[in-house]
Amino acid sequence: MMNSKHTGRGESGQALIVMVFAVIALLAAIGLAIDGGMVILERRRMQNSGDAAALAGTRLLAQAICGEGADDAAIAAEVNRYAEDNGVPDTDGGAGNGVNGNVVAQYVDADLAVLGQVGGGTIPRGATGISASVGITRPTYFVSLVGVDTSAAAAGALAMTGPIVRLGGGLLPIAVPLEVVETLDPGEVFEVIETNEHHDGMFCRQDDSTCIGDPAAANSHRGWLNLNYIYNTDHLARSAPFYRTFEENVPNRGCGSNPSISTDDGLKGWASGNCPYPYPIFAGAEGRTNGDFIHGDPGGRQSSLMEISSFIGQITYVPVFDYIYMSDYMADHFPRPEDIGWPRAGGGGHAFLYHIVGFAAVRVQDIDGHTLVGEFQNAVIGQGQLIGSTGYGTGACNSLELYGVTLWR
Repeated sequence: MMNSKHTGRGESGQALIVMVFAVIALLAAIGLAIDGGMVILERRRMQNSGDAAALAGTRLLAQAICGEGADDAAIAAEVNRYAEDNGVPDTDGGAGNGVNGNVVAQYVDADLAVLGQVGGGTIPRGATGISASVGITRPTYFVSLVGVDTSAAAAGALAMTGPIVRLGGGLLPIAVPLEVVETLDPGEVFEVIETNEHHDGMFCRQDDSTCIGDPAAANSHRGWLNLNYIYNTDHLARSAPFYRTFEENVPNRGCGSNPSISTDDGLKGWASGNCPYPYPIFAGAEGRTNGDFIHGDPGGRQSSLMEISSFIGQITYVPVFDYIYMSDYMADHFPRPEDIGWPRAGGGGHAFLYHIVGFAAVRVQDIDGHTLVGEFQNAVIGQGQLIGSTGYGTGACNSLELYGVTLWR
Protein backbone atom coordinates (compact mmCIF):
# COMPACT_ATOMS: atom_id res chain seq x y z
CA MET A 1 0.00 0.00 0.00
CA MET A 2 1.41 3.51 -1.08
CA ASN A 3 2.43 5.83 1.72
CA SER A 4 0.31 8.99 1.41
CA LYS A 5 3.01 11.04 3.17
CA HIS A 6 5.56 10.24 0.47
CA THR A 7 2.98 10.91 -2.24
CA GLY A 8 2.29 14.38 -0.87
CA ARG A 9 6.01 15.24 -0.74
CA GLY A 10 6.47 14.07 -4.36
CA GLU A 11 3.59 16.18 -5.64
CA SER A 12 4.87 19.18 -3.69
CA GLY A 13 8.34 18.82 -5.23
CA GLN A 14 6.91 18.54 -8.72
CA ALA A 15 4.81 21.67 -8.17
CA LEU A 16 7.88 23.55 -7.00
CA ILE A 17 9.80 22.53 -10.13
CA VAL A 18 6.89 23.57 -12.33
CA MET A 19 6.69 26.92 -10.50
CA VAL A 20 10.41 27.54 -10.97
CA PHE A 21 10.17 26.89 -14.70
CA ALA A 22 7.06 29.06 -14.89
CA VAL A 23 8.87 31.93 -13.17
CA ILE A 24 11.85 31.54 -15.52
CA ALA A 25 9.53 31.54 -18.51
CA LEU A 26 7.73 34.60 -17.18
CA LEU A 27 11.00 36.43 -16.60
CA ALA A 28 12.17 35.47 -20.08
CA ALA A 29 8.93 36.78 -21.58
CA ILE A 30 9.23 40.02 -19.63
CA GLY A 31 12.89 40.33 -20.59
CA LEU A 32 12.09 39.66 -24.22
CA ALA A 33 9.35 42.30 -24.14
CA ILE A 34 11.64 44.88 -22.51
CA ASP A 35 14.65 44.16 -24.69
CA GLY A 36 12.45 43.81 -27.77
CA GLY A 37 10.81 47.14 -27.00
CA MET A 38 14.23 48.75 -26.67
CA VAL A 39 15.22 47.31 -30.06
CA ILE A 40 12.08 48.82 -31.63
CA LEU A 41 12.87 52.20 -30.07
CA GLU A 42 16.48 52.01 -31.23
CA ARG A 43 15.43 51.10 -34.76
CA ARG A 44 13.09 54.07 -34.83
CA ARG A 45 15.89 56.29 -33.57
CA MET A 46 18.26 54.88 -36.18
CA GLN A 47 15.70 55.53 -38.91
CA ASN A 48 15.45 59.15 -37.83
CA SER A 49 19.24 59.31 -37.77
CA GLY A 50 19.54 57.79 -41.26
CA ASP A 51 16.92 60.20 -42.63
CA ALA A 52 18.70 63.21 -41.13
CA ALA A 53 22.13 62.09 -42.36
CA ALA A 54 20.95 61.43 -45.93
CA LEU A 55 19.09 64.75 -46.13
CA ALA A 56 21.98 66.76 -44.67
CA GLY A 57 24.51 65.25 -47.05
CA THR A 58 22.24 65.71 -50.05
CA ARG A 59 21.70 69.39 -49.23
CA LEU A 60 25.44 69.93 -49.56
CA LEU A 61 25.50 67.77 -52.70
CA ALA A 62 22.83 70.05 -54.19
CA GLN A 63 25.05 73.05 -53.47
CA ALA A 64 27.97 71.27 -55.14
CA ILE A 65 25.83 70.49 -58.20
CA CYS A 66 24.92 74.18 -58.39
CA GLY A 67 28.56 75.23 -58.10
CA GLU A 68 28.56 76.57 -54.54
CA GLY A 69 31.81 74.90 -53.47
CA ALA A 70 30.81 72.00 -51.20
CA ASP A 71 33.25 69.06 -51.57
CA ASP A 72 33.33 65.37 -50.65
CA ALA A 73 35.04 65.96 -47.30
CA ALA A 74 32.42 68.50 -46.25
CA ILE A 75 29.61 66.16 -47.30
CA ALA A 76 31.12 63.24 -45.33
CA ALA A 77 31.48 65.40 -42.21
CA GLU A 78 27.90 66.65 -42.56
CA VAL A 79 26.52 63.13 -42.92
CA ASN A 80 28.36 61.94 -39.81
CA ARG A 81 27.50 65.02 -37.77
CA TYR A 82 23.78 64.62 -38.35
CA ALA A 83 23.97 60.88 -37.69
CA GLU A 84 25.83 61.47 -34.41
CA ASP A 85 23.50 64.30 -33.36
CA ASN A 86 20.62 61.84 -33.74
CA GLY A 87 22.05 59.04 -31.61
CA VAL A 88 24.70 57.17 -33.63
CA PRO A 89 27.88 56.76 -31.52
CA ASP A 90 31.12 58.13 -32.90
CA THR A 91 33.86 55.53 -33.38
CA ASP A 92 37.09 57.50 -33.73
CA GLY A 93 36.92 60.07 -30.95
CA GLY A 94 36.50 62.98 -33.37
CA ALA A 95 32.81 63.84 -33.32
CA GLY A 96 31.47 65.54 -36.43
CA ASN A 97 34.39 64.63 -38.70
CA GLY A 98 34.34 62.44 -41.79
CA VAL A 99 35.02 59.14 -39.98
CA ASN A 100 32.45 56.97 -38.23
CA GLY A 101 32.38 53.18 -38.48
CA ASN A 102 28.67 53.17 -37.63
CA VAL A 103 27.79 55.20 -40.73
CA VAL A 104 28.09 54.13 -44.37
CA ALA A 105 27.09 56.68 -47.02
CA GLN A 106 27.18 56.36 -50.80
CA TYR A 107 26.56 58.59 -53.78
CA VAL A 108 23.82 57.47 -56.20
CA ASP A 109 22.64 58.70 -59.59
CA ALA A 110 19.09 59.40 -60.77
CA ASP A 111 18.57 55.67 -61.44
CA LEU A 112 19.69 54.88 -57.85
CA ALA A 113 22.87 53.18 -59.05
CA VAL A 114 25.72 53.46 -56.53
CA LEU A 115 28.55 55.64 -57.85
CA GLY A 116 30.99 55.68 -54.95
CA GLN A 117 31.59 56.13 -51.25
CA VAL A 118 30.94 59.41 -49.46
CA GLY A 119 34.29 60.35 -47.95
CA GLY A 120 36.21 58.62 -50.73
CA GLY A 121 37.88 61.84 -51.80
CA THR A 122 35.79 63.01 -54.74
CA ILE A 123 32.16 63.51 -55.71
CA PRO A 124 31.44 61.15 -58.62
CA ARG A 125 30.15 62.64 -61.85
CA GLY A 126 26.40 62.19 -62.10
CA ALA A 127 25.79 62.00 -58.34
CA THR A 128 22.32 63.30 -57.54
CA GLY A 129 21.56 61.70 -54.17
CA ILE A 130 23.03 60.07 -51.07
CA SER A 131 22.10 56.84 -49.32
CA ALA A 132 23.02 56.54 -45.65
CA SER A 133 23.06 53.36 -43.55
CA VAL A 134 23.49 53.68 -39.80
CA GLY A 135 23.65 51.12 -37.01
CA ILE A 136 24.13 50.68 -33.29
CA THR A 137 24.85 47.70 -31.02
CA ARG A 138 23.93 47.75 -27.33
CA PRO A 139 23.96 45.25 -24.44
CA THR A 140 20.75 43.47 -23.53
CA TYR A 141 19.23 43.59 -20.04
CA PHE A 142 17.32 40.36 -19.54
CA VAL A 143 17.76 38.07 -22.54
CA SER A 144 21.46 37.88 -21.69
CA LEU A 145 20.29 35.28 -19.17
CA VAL A 146 19.66 32.96 -22.12
CA GLY A 147 22.93 33.78 -23.87
CA VAL A 148 21.96 36.83 -25.97
CA ASP A 149 24.32 39.56 -24.76
CA THR A 150 23.80 42.25 -27.42
CA SER A 151 21.16 43.49 -29.83
CA ALA A 152 21.64 45.52 -33.00
CA ALA A 153 19.48 48.19 -34.63
CA ALA A 154 20.12 49.49 -38.13
CA ALA A 155 18.33 51.62 -40.71
CA GLY A 156 18.90 53.17 -44.10
CA ALA A 157 17.63 56.18 -46.01
CA LEU A 158 18.03 57.70 -49.45
CA ALA A 159 17.67 61.40 -50.28
CA MET A 160 17.69 62.96 -53.75
CA THR A 161 18.09 66.45 -55.14
CA GLY A 162 16.89 68.01 -58.35
CA PRO A 163 14.86 70.86 -59.82
CA ILE A 164 11.51 71.55 -58.17
CA VAL A 165 8.57 70.57 -60.40
CA ARG A 166 5.76 71.09 -57.88
CA LEU A 167 5.59 73.86 -55.31
CA GLY A 168 2.86 74.92 -52.94
CA GLY A 169 1.63 78.30 -51.74
CA GLY A 170 3.72 81.36 -50.97
CA LEU A 171 4.57 82.21 -54.59
CA LEU A 172 4.52 85.77 -55.79
CA PRO A 173 1.99 86.06 -58.65
CA ILE A 174 4.67 87.28 -61.09
CA ALA A 175 6.02 85.14 -63.93
CA VAL A 176 9.75 85.29 -64.71
CA PRO A 177 10.99 84.63 -68.26
CA LEU A 178 13.32 81.65 -68.54
CA GLU A 179 15.79 83.81 -70.44
CA VAL A 180 16.16 85.95 -67.31
CA VAL A 181 16.98 82.93 -65.20
CA GLU A 182 19.49 81.79 -67.81
CA THR A 183 21.11 85.20 -68.24
CA LEU A 184 21.38 86.89 -64.86
CA ASP A 185 23.91 85.84 -62.25
CA PRO A 186 23.06 85.12 -58.60
CA GLY A 187 22.87 88.40 -56.71
CA GLU A 188 22.67 90.54 -59.88
CA VAL A 189 20.08 93.25 -59.34
CA PHE A 190 17.12 93.45 -61.69
CA GLU A 191 14.07 95.69 -62.00
CA VAL A 192 10.50 94.92 -62.98
CA ILE A 193 8.92 98.10 -64.32
CA GLU A 194 5.10 98.14 -64.18
CA THR A 195 4.11 101.13 -66.35
CA ASN A 196 2.50 101.43 -69.75
CA GLU A 197 5.52 103.41 -70.89
CA HIS A 198 7.57 100.22 -70.49
CA HIS A 199 5.08 97.94 -72.24
CA ASP A 200 3.37 96.67 -69.06
CA GLY A 201 6.42 95.09 -67.49
CA MET A 202 10.01 94.25 -68.38
CA PHE A 203 12.91 92.58 -66.56
CA CYS A 204 15.92 94.88 -66.68
CA ARG A 205 19.45 94.84 -65.31
CA GLN A 206 19.80 97.69 -62.87
CA ASP A 207 23.43 98.53 -63.64
CA ASP A 208 23.05 99.34 -67.32
CA SER A 209 19.26 99.40 -67.77
CA THR A 210 19.51 96.71 -70.44
CA CYS A 211 16.13 95.00 -70.53
CA ILE A 212 16.08 91.25 -71.01
CA GLY A 213 13.41 90.16 -73.45
CA ASP A 214 11.77 92.09 -76.24
CA PRO A 215 8.23 93.06 -75.16
CA ALA A 216 7.09 92.21 -78.70
CA ALA A 217 8.45 88.65 -78.42
CA ALA A 218 6.33 85.70 -77.32
CA ASN A 219 8.51 84.88 -74.31
CA SER A 220 8.77 88.32 -72.72
CA HIS A 221 7.18 89.42 -69.48
CA ARG A 222 3.78 91.09 -69.86
CA GLY A 223 2.06 91.28 -66.49
CA TRP A 224 0.76 89.65 -63.34
CA LEU A 225 -0.59 86.13 -62.94
CA ASN A 226 -4.22 85.26 -62.44
CA LEU A 227 -3.81 82.22 -60.19
CA ASN A 228 -7.53 81.51 -60.40
CA TYR A 229 -7.09 80.33 -64.00
CA ILE A 230 -4.47 77.59 -64.19
CA TYR A 231 -4.82 75.21 -67.14
CA ASN A 232 -3.32 71.72 -66.98
CA THR A 233 -4.22 68.88 -69.34
CA ASP A 234 -4.04 66.41 -66.44
CA HIS A 235 -6.58 68.37 -64.37
CA LEU A 236 -9.34 69.50 -66.71
CA ALA A 237 -12.37 67.97 -64.96
CA ARG A 238 -13.83 69.87 -62.03
CA SER A 239 -13.72 66.61 -60.05
CA ALA A 240 -9.94 66.34 -60.55
CA PRO A 241 -7.98 66.81 -57.31
CA PHE A 242 -5.97 69.70 -58.75
CA TYR A 243 -8.55 71.40 -60.92
CA ARG A 244 -7.63 75.10 -60.61
CA THR A 245 -9.51 76.73 -63.50
CA PHE A 246 -12.03 78.80 -61.57
CA GLU A 247 -12.25 82.35 -62.91
CA GLU A 248 -11.41 83.83 -66.31
CA ASN A 249 -10.53 87.26 -64.96
CA VAL A 250 -9.39 88.32 -61.51
CA PRO A 251 -9.76 91.86 -60.15
CA ASN A 252 -7.07 93.75 -58.31
CA ARG A 253 -8.53 92.87 -54.93
CA GLY A 254 -7.29 91.53 -51.63
CA CYS A 255 -8.02 88.32 -49.77
CA GLY A 256 -11.46 86.81 -49.85
CA SER A 257 -13.51 85.62 -46.91
CA ASN A 258 -12.31 82.01 -46.95
CA PRO A 259 -8.52 81.51 -46.73
CA SER A 260 -8.80 77.78 -47.51
CA ILE A 261 -9.86 78.48 -51.10
CA SER A 262 -8.62 80.95 -53.69
CA THR A 263 -11.60 81.64 -55.91
CA ASP A 264 -12.39 84.80 -53.94
CA ASP A 265 -8.79 86.07 -53.63
CA GLY A 266 -7.17 88.64 -55.90
CA LEU A 267 -3.79 89.97 -56.98
CA LYS A 268 -3.36 92.23 -53.94
CA GLY A 269 -4.01 89.31 -51.61
CA TRP A 270 -1.53 86.99 -53.33
CA ALA A 271 1.10 89.74 -53.60
CA SER A 272 0.81 90.56 -49.89
CA GLY A 273 1.29 86.96 -48.78
CA ASN A 274 -1.73 87.27 -46.48
CA CYS A 275 -3.68 84.72 -48.49
CA PRO A 276 -1.07 82.37 -49.99
CA TYR A 277 -2.30 80.37 -52.93
CA PRO A 278 -3.59 77.08 -51.47
CA TYR A 279 -2.96 74.84 -54.49
CA PRO A 280 0.29 73.43 -55.90
CA ILE A 281 1.88 74.79 -59.07
CA PHE A 282 3.23 72.19 -61.51
CA ALA A 283 6.23 72.87 -63.74
CA GLY A 284 6.34 71.19 -67.14
CA ALA A 285 9.27 70.43 -69.42
CA GLU A 286 10.84 73.26 -71.37
CA GLY A 287 9.53 73.45 -74.93
CA ARG A 288 6.70 71.00 -74.24
CA THR A 289 3.07 71.44 -73.23
CA ASN A 290 2.83 69.50 -69.99
CA GLY A 291 2.59 71.22 -66.61
CA ASP A 292 0.67 74.40 -65.81
CA PHE A 293 -0.38 77.25 -68.07
CA ILE A 294 -1.26 80.31 -65.94
CA HIS A 295 -3.41 83.13 -67.24
CA GLY A 296 -1.55 86.45 -67.34
CA ASP A 297 -3.30 89.53 -66.03
CA PRO A 298 -1.80 92.39 -68.08
CA GLY A 299 -1.44 96.03 -67.22
CA GLY A 300 -0.03 98.11 -64.37
CA ARG A 301 -1.16 97.05 -60.92
CA GLN A 302 0.38 99.67 -58.66
CA SER A 303 -1.62 98.80 -55.56
CA SER A 304 -0.69 95.12 -55.91
CA LEU A 305 2.95 96.05 -56.46
CA MET A 306 2.93 98.04 -53.22
CA GLU A 307 1.68 94.97 -51.35
CA ILE A 308 5.00 93.24 -52.10
CA SER A 309 6.62 95.76 -49.73
CA SER A 310 5.94 93.30 -46.92
CA PHE A 311 8.59 91.01 -48.49
CA ILE A 312 11.39 93.60 -48.62
CA GLY A 313 14.60 91.97 -47.35
CA GLN A 314 13.09 88.48 -47.62
CA ILE A 315 13.42 85.65 -50.11
CA THR A 316 10.29 84.61 -51.94
CA TYR A 317 9.61 82.33 -54.90
CA VAL A 318 8.34 82.99 -58.39
CA PRO A 319 7.30 80.68 -61.25
CA VAL A 320 9.45 80.63 -64.40
CA PHE A 321 7.95 80.35 -67.90
CA ASP A 322 9.47 79.50 -71.27
CA TYR A 323 6.72 80.66 -73.67
CA ILE A 324 3.48 82.59 -73.69
CA TYR A 325 0.55 80.93 -75.46
CA MET A 326 -2.42 82.94 -76.74
CA SER A 327 -5.85 81.80 -75.60
CA ASP A 328 -7.02 81.66 -79.24
CA TYR A 329 -4.23 79.18 -80.02
CA MET A 330 -5.07 77.18 -76.90
CA ALA A 331 -8.71 77.02 -77.93
CA ASP A 332 -7.73 75.61 -81.33
CA HIS A 333 -5.18 73.05 -80.10
CA PHE A 334 -6.07 72.03 -76.52
CA PRO A 335 -9.13 70.49 -74.88
CA ARG A 336 -11.28 73.02 -73.07
CA PRO A 337 -11.39 72.92 -69.25
CA GLU A 338 -14.71 71.79 -67.82
CA ASP A 339 -17.44 74.37 -67.16
CA ILE A 340 -15.40 77.43 -68.11
CA GLY A 341 -14.23 79.10 -71.29
CA TRP A 342 -10.86 80.40 -72.40
CA PRO A 343 -9.73 83.69 -70.84
CA ARG A 344 -10.09 86.95 -72.73
CA ALA A 345 -8.28 90.23 -72.31
CA GLY A 346 -10.18 93.48 -71.77
CA GLY A 347 -12.46 94.20 -74.68
CA GLY A 348 -12.73 90.53 -75.66
CA GLY A 349 -9.31 90.05 -77.23
CA HIS A 350 -7.11 87.01 -76.75
CA ALA A 351 -5.33 86.55 -73.43
CA PHE A 352 -1.90 85.25 -72.48
CA LEU A 353 -1.16 81.93 -70.78
CA TYR A 354 2.33 81.42 -69.37
CA HIS A 355 3.78 77.90 -69.65
CA ILE A 356 5.50 77.22 -66.31
CA VAL A 357 8.77 75.25 -66.46
CA GLY A 358 10.33 75.85 -63.03
CA PHE A 359 10.76 78.15 -60.05
CA ALA A 360 13.29 80.72 -58.86
CA ALA A 361 14.14 82.41 -55.56
CA VAL A 362 14.09 86.21 -55.40
CA ARG A 363 15.22 88.54 -52.62
CA VAL A 364 13.01 91.63 -52.73
CA GLN A 365 15.13 94.77 -52.24
CA ASP A 366 12.74 97.65 -52.76
CA ILE A 367 9.46 98.86 -54.21
CA ASP A 368 10.15 102.26 -55.76
CA GLY A 369 7.11 103.82 -57.37
CA HIS A 370 6.17 101.54 -60.26
CA THR A 371 9.36 99.51 -59.97
CA LEU A 372 10.18 96.32 -58.09
CA VAL A 373 13.91 95.97 -57.42
CA GLY A 374 15.33 92.60 -56.42
CA GLU A 375 17.96 89.97 -56.99
CA PHE A 376 17.81 86.28 -57.79
CA GLN A 377 19.33 83.85 -55.33
CA ASN A 378 20.72 80.34 -55.42
CA ALA A 379 18.38 78.30 -53.28
CA VAL A 380 17.98 74.72 -52.11
CA ILE A 381 14.77 74.05 -50.20
CA GLY A 382 13.32 71.09 -48.37
CA GLN A 383 9.82 71.30 -49.76
CA GLY A 384 7.98 70.60 -52.97
CA GLN A 385 8.26 67.72 -55.40
CA LEU A 386 11.34 67.28 -57.56
CA ILE A 387 12.78 65.21 -60.37
CA GLY A 388 16.27 63.76 -60.24
CA SER A 389 18.79 65.71 -62.27
CA THR A 390 21.67 64.41 -64.36
CA GLY A 391 23.79 65.19 -61.33
CA TYR A 392 27.15 66.55 -60.31
CA GLY A 393 29.56 67.68 -63.03
CA THR A 394 27.01 67.59 -65.86
CA GLY A 395 25.91 71.23 -65.80
CA ALA A 396 22.52 70.09 -64.54
CA CYS A 397 21.86 73.06 -62.28
CA ASN A 398 21.20 76.41 -63.79
CA SER A 399 22.65 78.90 -61.33
CA LEU A 400 19.21 80.42 -60.63
CA GLU A 401 17.08 77.28 -60.77
CA LEU A 402 15.30 76.40 -57.54
CA TYR A 403 16.53 73.01 -56.31
CA GLY A 404 14.90 70.78 -53.75
CA VAL A 405 16.01 67.97 -51.44
CA THR A 406 13.66 65.20 -50.37
CA LEU A 407 13.68 61.69 -48.94
CA TRP A 408 13.32 59.27 -51.81
CA ARG A 409 12.81 56.18 -49.69
